[in-house]
Amino acid sequence: MRPRRDWKRALRIVLGALLLADLLLLGIIWQSAEHPATGATRLAQLHDEDQQLAADVQRAAAIREGLPKVGKQCDAFLRETLRPAAGGYSAVVADLEKIAADAGLPPGTINFRQKSPDKQGIIEVQVNAGVEGGYKSLVTFVNGLERSKSLYLLDNLSLSTGQAQVIQMHLQLRTYFRG
Repeated sequence: MRPRRDWKRALRIVLGALLLADLLLLGIIWQSAEHPATGATRLAQLHDEDQQLAADVQRAAAIREGLPKVGKQCDAFLRETLRPAAGGYSAVVADLEKIAADAGLPPGTINFRQKSPDKQGIIEVQVNAGVEGGYKSLVTFVNGLERSKSLYLLDNLSLSTGQAQVIQMHLQLRTYFRG
């Protein structure tokens, strides 16, 4: 009877190994069912990335083509908008005095502080100006600054009351000269 027992034992071991292999394969199939078409999904992602990169390259090429035109526009802006450094201060004083006169204000105080030129030779100049008058005249003065052909950037504006309904206005402006 011994050979029959050995045979049964060997059969149980083989069946157990087959059952274990089936369970292992079932686990692999189950995992692949959770992530169907992983390769196809990755391929679609790579295709999308390729299209985005191609679009980026096209935009970069269009920008590169437009650079000479933008450079000319920048040069024209600097030439037409910024005063030359030589004579720039007297031109700013004359401009601010004209804006004040057009607003019905007497000329005020004007002080300058110049910064060093940048790589393109543009010089930033901080302008401190003070004028005094009635409210309507001061509003007209600020409107004149906004409409001026010269470039003025208003950094700060402060008001204080003076004598006999006179308002004092102090402005901190920036303007730029080309070197």
